[in-house]
Amino acid sequence: MQYTTTKPTIYLIDGLNFVRSFLWQFGKPEEEVLADFLTLLEDISSDEKYAMHEYRVVLDGSYRSVGPLYRGGVHIVFTEGDTADNYILQEADYLHQNGTRVVAVTDDRQLQNELKDVGVKALFCRKFYNSIS
Repeated sequence: MQYTTTKPTIYLIDGLNFVRSFLWQFGKPEEEVLADFLTLLEDISSDEKYAMHEYRVVLDGSYRSVGPLYRGGVHIVFTEGDTADNYILQEADYLHQNGTRVVAVTDDRQLQNELKDVGVKALFCRKFYNSIS
């Protein structure tokens, strides 16, 4: 694991974008890759170097079984009638406006540009993954 930051941060992770962006390389079905990713986040959130952070994995659509919705510092959010992109943009803007350090994780360039316009940092999925694995 590489150490990323000492400041408490909320990471808003575009879950399906993350899984689909490069994790397909692991040769497993999407559901298994998502489960493995959630387990990785749960594991690192219990590490003292990462325990001050919160990881919100945002999934498009309505609830479906992905295991526990709260796992240590990991919270899984379903967007119901909204898109993950809209949820992330609105939540990131709200958190940022209220003084919370927030970073979005997505490969969606349009979303990254919209986040930049409201002053929120965005990371590409692989860069984030490399920083925690």
